[in-house]
Amino acid sequence: MGADKAQVKVNGTRLVDAVCSLIPDGVPRIVVSPRPLGVPTVSEDPPFGGPVAGIAAGLSRIDAPFVAVVSVDAPRSPELIPLLAQRVRDGADVAVIEAVDGYLQPLCAVWNRTSLVAALDAAGTRDIPAKRLLDAVKSVARVQGTGAERDYDTREELHTLGNVEFPSTE
Repeated sequence: MGADKAQVKVNGTRLVDAVCSLIPDGVPRIVVSPRPLGVPTVSEDPPFGGPVAGIAAGLSRIDAPFVAVVSVDAPRSPELIPLLAQRVRDGADVAVIEAVDGYLQPLCAVWNRTSLVAALDAAGTRDIPAKRLLDAVKSVARVQGTGAERDYDTREELHTLGNVEFPSTE
């Protein structure tokens, strides 16, 4: 896309702010980004180490029994947190959204913290696809998506959300 997705504005609101505003009250928020965004932020280590490195960095700042993982390019995905969290409270190691095409969305998931720590230990963190974490646990609850999990990877896709402003590259 060539732009920092967190700072892209749709209808005047940055994607990072849209995502954070949909996270249920009382749920701690930490954003993984190499840039300051005006919200609690941590950078992955190593820098640009991929999504699992980002998940590990975020986890280091959250002390909660359940951990939600959502992506800024899926701005409605936090709407699914309560549904996913219920499946983890019911005993799953992780609850993950399954899109209509059958693809599991590992960046739209809620984890039991202990299970996520074990999955990170088993899979490693550098340049690891997020889906590999799912292979490291016994109980994966697949939750049918509602469409809120949709991610927007291109400029054209983002324009379907409304008026889009891209951050300056200066």
